[in-house]
Amino acid sequence: MKTELRSRILVWSVILLALLNISTIAAILVNNRANSSAEESIIIDPESSPLNGRYLREELNFNHDQIEIFRQESREFRQSANRVIEKLNRYKSLLFEEIHRENPDRLKTKEYSDSIGHAHSQLKEMTVDFYLKIRKCCTDDQTVKLEKIFAPLFRDNPQMRGAGQGHGRRR
Repeated sequence: MKTELRSRILVWSVILLALLNISTIAAILVNNRANSSAEESIIIDPESSPLNGRYLREELNFNHDQIEIFRQESREFRQSANRVIEKLNRYKSLLFEEIHRENPDRLKTKEYSDSIGHAHSQLKEMTVDFYLKIRKCCTDDQTVKLEKIFAPLFRDNPQMRGAGQGHGRRR
C-alpha cells in the first residue's frame, strides 16, 4: 500500500512539474513576442499608437509585401535615428553642464546649441526619407491615412508654445 501511495504522489509531482514548465515556456514566448514587437515600433507621437507592422496592417491594410518593405525601411531608420538621438542627447547634456558652471563658456554653449540644431535637422531629414519610402509603396487611400499618422511629426506642437501661443505677446 505504501508503494502505491508513493507512486501516486510521484506521478502527480511529475504532472505538476510538467505543467509548471509548460506555463514558464509559454510566458517566455509571450514576453519575447511582445518585446520584439516593441523593438520594431517607432513612436511618432507619444499620444498615439506606436508605428509598427501590425499597426500598419490594421490601419492601412498593408499586404505582406508592404509589411516587408516597412520592416526593412524601419529597421534602417531606427538604427540611424538612434545614433543621431544619442548624439543629440550627448550635446544636450554637455550644454546643460556648461550653463551650470560658475563661468559658462559662451563659445561652447553656442557650439553645443549649433550641434543640437544640426542633429535635429539630420533627424528630420531621416524622417522625411523614411516617410517617402513608405509612401512609395502605398495606394492612394493608404497614402491619405499614412499622412494622418505622420502629421504630428510635421505639424506645430501646441505644447511647445509660450504664453502667446505662437501669436506673439499680447498687451
